[in-house]
Amino acid sequence: MLLVYWLGADVGLWLAMAFIKDAKLSFETRATLIKLAFYIDLFPRCTFALILPVGMQLARDLELYPIGDGLLAAAWTIGIAWSALHLAVVAFKGKPLAKTLLVVNKFYEAVAGLFFMTIGGLSLATGAPLEAGWFALKIFLFGSIFWIILGIDTVFQPFTTLLRMGPHGSTPEGEALVRRLTNKTMAWAVFMYVVVAAVAFLGRVKPFW
Repeated sequence: MLLVYWLGADVGLWLAMAFIKDAKLSFETRATLIKLAFYIDLFPRCTFALILPVGMQLARDLELYPIGDGLLAAAWTIGIAWSALHLAVVAFKGKPLAKTLLVVNKFYEAVAGLFFMTIGGLSLATGAPLEAGWFALKIFLFGSIFWIILGIDTVFQPFTTLLRMGPHGSTPEGEALVRRLTNKTMAWAVFMYVVVAAVAFLGRVKPFW
């Protein structure tokens, strides 16, 4: 269910970007789409946040790794807190608190991504702490998703660029920048979908190695 709501909403966001970059639409229409996109974006972000504790719960139930009650409780606390952070960013949008929370979010994405990629990569190379190769690869790819999202959040800002132009500030150069940034964002989103599909495939098929 988390995967469905994550990717389903994210694909809706991806389609919204295809319309937002269309300079033939009025600024008001595009601004409304951007506002809608911010709310749609909450679904993939919150569901991704909850995939961490749910994934650890499944790993323990399937006896893939001995996860204690304390570690599991910490995972659920982080997942719920991260979801609350995303909701707070929208609730306090435009205020100093929202900007602070965005910095915290990027820091967490960087650290969490590095942590899971390190665990997965180390396990693939040495067979520890995760013995199953497919599970180690899945964890490595899961960690890479954090970094893909971090890259999108940090490098590409098509919505912000468009809103800064305003209703009367559109120029050929500005529109070209919006299209370029939007196309790059959409391309990286497609790459993320491929990685997510690989993670889901590994979890479903569990190749024997």
